[in-house]
Amino acid sequence: MLVLIEFFILALRLFFVLYNRLIIGRFYSIFQSLTIMKPLYQDLPFPIDSHIHYYVEDLPHFIVPWHYHPAIEIMYIVRGTGTRFVGDCIEQYEEGDVCMIGPNLPHEWRNDDAYFDKKSDLRATCICLFFKHEIFDSNFIRLPEMNNIRDLIERSRRGLKFTGNSKLEITQLIREAVNDVGVRKITNLLTLLELMATSTEYELLASVGFTNSVNSEDFERFNKVYKFLIKNFATSIRLEEVAALVGLTPTAFCRYFKERTKKTFVEYLNEIRIGYSKKLLLENKMKISTISGEVGFTNLSNFISQFKKVTGMSPSQFQKQFGVKAKQAI
Repeated sequence: MLVLIEFFILALRLFFVLYNRLIIGRFYSIFQSLTIMKPLYQDLPFPIDSHIHYYVEDLPHFIVPWHYHPAIEIMYIVRGTGTRFVGDCIEQYEEGDVCMIGPNLPHEWRNDDAYFDKKSDLRATCICLFFKHEIFDSNFIRLPEMNNIRDLIERSRRGLKFTGNSKLEITQLIREAVNDVGVRKITNLLTLLELMATSTEYELLASVGFTNSVNSEDFERFNKVYKFLIKNFATSIRLEEVAALVGLTPTAFCRYFKERTKKTFVEYLNEIRIGYSKKLLLENKMKISTISGEVGFTNLSNFISQFKKVTGMSPSQFQKQFGVKAKQAI
């Protein structure tokens, strides 16, 4: 009896090892194809003289590859499962998921393998809402009543996934508004965006530092700070220097920054550094110790500590998760 139990445990362990290798291998092969290929620029199917467009897609599987576009997109999965790629975020998606993708953020929804079987009767269905940022006049978007939506659009540059009751309310509004025409298309879009903007049930997808595609016309002050950090994150940055950029004392700047990002200045800067380090780790052209210095950390142990804090794993574990075998030791 004891021998049978030991055999069963051994078989179970073997199953999980093979299963994990299969999943990680599949994720890596997909991710590798994305990192090798540059995202495609997509011309969206906007009707003539329209800046807001609902598009319903119903196919055996989604066909749009890794791509980006200047329009803002809200994607609601009606049917289908698979893997979602948004910037450097890779995760499974399922029916009912709803995400908001900001301008020029690379993304792809790739169905599971079963959807590509010609004998399968599975369907991939989604409702996409595209709208151009130009619908918001520069004076209109700066109105106090638009503060929430302005902030939402800024957050969408990293991609947003909505959860909980908010997700149900958002998808219901999308279903009701899909056939809107005329001014109702505008008023219902504002209602939808306000609902998304005031929700606390959301997750940010792409990391802060993975992409530099930020073009904030709305928050000039914060954008000045952001562009400075993106340009100089690999150097030694003093708090006083950044605060002076926007005419604030260090204390006032820390308070402003925490209110704006829900993070301390150091936490935010480290996220930028860690996000960029992910790129370098996946490219696998440098040792981990070299990458540490390249992204602005003065010592390796601090880099590893901050990497674990942000990602929940060490740099070498991150590489292993995506099937990257380091060419050189740390």
